[in-house]
Amino acid sequence: MRAFLALLSLATATNAAAQPLTIFSSNATTALIEELAPQYEKTTGQQLTLVFDSSASLRTRIEKGEAFDVLAATAPTVAALAKSGRIDQASRTDMARAGVGMAIHRQGTRPYVDSIDTLRGALVTAESITYVEQGATASVLRGLFAKLGLTEAMDSKTVYSDSAAHAVAEGKAQIGFTQISEILNVAGALYAGPLPPDVQVYTTFTAGAHPKAPAAAKQFIAFMTSAQAAPVIRKTGMETLAGDRLPPIPAAQLTPAQREAVDAFKTARGGDITGPFHPLLRSPELMMRTRAMGDYLRFRSALPPRLSEFVILMTAREWMQQYEWNAHYPIALKAGLRKDIADAVGEGRRPSQMAADEAALYEFCQELHRNKTVSDATYAQAVAAFGEHGIVDAIGISGYYSMLAMVLNTARTPTTDNGSPMLRPVSGSPSPK
Repeated sequence: MRAFLALLSLATATNAAAQPLTIFSSNATTALIEELAPQYEKTTGQQLTLVFDSSASLRTRIEKGEAFDVLAATAPTVAALAKSGRIDQASRTDMARAGVGMAIHRQGTRPYVDSIDTLRGALVTAESITYVEQGATASVLRGLFAKLGLTEAMDSKTVYSDSAAHAVAEGKAQIGFTQISEILNVAGALYAGPLPPDVQVYTTFTAGAHPKAPAAAKQFIAFMTSAQAAPVIRKTGMETLAGDRLPPIPAAQLTPAQREAVDAFKTARGGDITGPFHPLLRSPELMMRTRAMGDYLRFRSALPPRLSEFVILMTAREWMQQYEWNAHYPIALKAGLRKDIADAVGEGRRPSQMAADEAALYEFCQELHRNKTVSDATYAQAVAAFGEHGIVDAIGISGYYSMLAMVLNTARTPTTDNGSPMLRPVSGSPSPK
């Protein structure tokens, strides 16, 4: 913290005479930016120009060429703009996360919602609801409505708005759904409570700088994610993010053994190391041996890709490992696993209408994970379907990805939302923080 404040003090004289920084902020991070910006201006002398809009609208404005220096928006928005070269990839920094909450008019009657059943009751009895059609909450709500069998009923009473909190404050709808942080920032709206824990979904918000932004842009991002900002993050209805315990090691700091392991990985996989291999690099020989095992289990096992990816998804679900899940969910679908089967696994329930080989593999892996062994009947069914070679490889895939999940959960390796379903705790499953 002292080093950061020293950096700000050093930048003060230069920034005071500089042009104002243009900060694009999503509606959900409005309260956070509005409170932090004056503190930053006072500390550094750097003036800020603040622009607020939905993440989707900000992305469109940037793609059309509107000038900005820093963007604070949903993680997928910043990731997409970084991929297209409109955000400096190295500047991307996760700021905080926000859950979805319910907003009502300040004079309205607060519905009692503490479970899926009471939420369903509130939705059914509401005269109208609102949310942003292209906002971060939209996909969450639509999936929830479908799960509750209320898609048609909700479509008929939905009033789309630019801001759900403002819409209920102005009497345009009875109930609004959006990030909690946005509700707390609207004077005429009352925060009625979060979605129930078993359906709550969090959105990560990330900051990034324009590739040609001045150095002050990255200084502002550092300020927003510093210890000084943490109390403001919590005050404005958001949550601080657990830090990556074992982040990527800068190339200049690699030991000769680590550099050898990195080079071997690039040769074998044709790309840079990712995910669990960053923390594993602390033990370079283990990293190389782990990668070698993965080369076989991932690409050359006795199970076809559709089924090996099925095993990986079941393992990720068992360990509540979102990075692993996000990486392999799209791969599994591309390999031929039906989406309804993958989604059922993600929700912690037995898929329906599985093919015979899928059913045999599902029962085998579920028993192995939950009971730490398999029954004679389940074993016989699996051997009949895959042979002893296939069964041993299925065990190997389950064990390998369990180990990677242990590494990722321990390291708190961050993941980026890529549209894959969010894993939520179910009875008996771990809930890593």
